[in-house]
Amino acid sequence: MLSLIVPTYQERENVEPLLLRLSAVHALLPEPLEVVIVDDRSSDETAATARILLDRFHLGCVIERAGPRDLSLAALEGIHQAQGDLIGFMDADLSHPPELLPALVAAVRAGHDVAIASRYVRGGGIVNWPWSRRLASRMANGLARPLVGITDATSGYFVCRRSIFMELQWQPRGYKLLLELLVRGCLHGLEEIPYHFTDRRKGKSKLRGQTLRLFGRQLVALYLHRWAHPCPHRVRADGSRPVHKRRPVPAERVVDPSTRATASGRGLAQDSAPRAFSQVPRALPVGLHAHA
Repeated sequence: MLSLIVPTYQERENVEPLLLRLSAVHALLPEPLEVVIVDDRSSDETAATARILLDRFHLGCVIERAGPRDLSLAALEGIHQAQGDLIGFMDADLSHPPELLPALVAAVRAGHDVAIASRYVRGGGIVNWPWSRRLASRMANGLARPLVGITDATSGYFVCRRSIFMELQWQPRGYKLLLELLVRGCLHGLEEIPYHFTDRRKGKSKLRGQTLRLFGRQLVALYLHRWAHPCPHRVRADGSRPVHKRRPVPAERVVDPSTRATASGRGLAQDSAPRAFSQVPRALPVGLHAHA
């Protein structure tokens, strides 16, 4: 089962079209879907609207948080409530297309620990963002990339195995959950799948100066963690060690050659496709392997 965690704050206008699209995607998934809406005390009846729709579609539940607004804490509450062996995260503002979920789930079921929706891998892109947001995003990715070595280290849309969180000694801070997972987690492999990020059409962005400061603090903490834990060969909770073999992704894994392609651990395949890591290659930064 896939448990999809969707943090919300003042998203009443977006939650209905989002859940309608998720209901349609549910029919395309080869397994059950559970949607966990985690609402941070919205005053616009986001939680009530979501509860009515989730009950109508039999899709999941709503958690109404009582503590301070915090994306990381909201994610943790969602994980604790979730029932699935796969955990997914996406935004509620429709910037992340629900229709990509089957491809993300398929990548994890094929053997990867994490499947990441990427704006910056070949085939991906951004729609309706002003140049200032594009510049800020590129700068944030440039600062984070030395830690993890992927194209979209600040993506908020991904699916991973629940066991990764169970093994992780997570210290939630900031709002980039994927970055925290990739640096502190111990992964066998990951894949980036391209998509087009579309800026919200309704509601207001939650990006504020405080959010940027939290991201800066998160980066400092993760670089310090990497300095203190440089060894990529940490033992997992079950006693096994990360696999470092380079294995090409089979051609049949490609869903749509025009928008997605594969690559082995040696680098990008010579076609119109994104970067896809079947196993984490040795050449990547140790942040992909170290376990807190």
